[in-house]
Amino acid sequence: MNPRLEKLRQEREKLAEKLASLTARLKTLDEQILKLENTDIVGIVRENGLTIEQLAALMAMLEKRPTAALPDEYRKTEEFVDEE
Repeated sequence: MNPRLEKLRQEREKLAEKLASLTARLKTLDEQILKLENTDIVGIVRENGLTIEQLAALMAMLEKRPTAALPDEYRKTEEFVDEE
């Protein structure tokens, strides 16, 4: 058998193992990112005092008219202060 063929097969096997490992790590990272994003979203909703019903209504409204201004009930009452 051609020695180069065996060497290429060995290299391919090593790469296949590394690819499987990297794919598993990528999946784990994607899951962690999703969990953190969800935590941030829940935090933002709670920080703004929205109920689940208000959030659903807001999302429905934005889906219909994404460029529409937010109704007063969804705006924060405090002024935004840029702390630079």
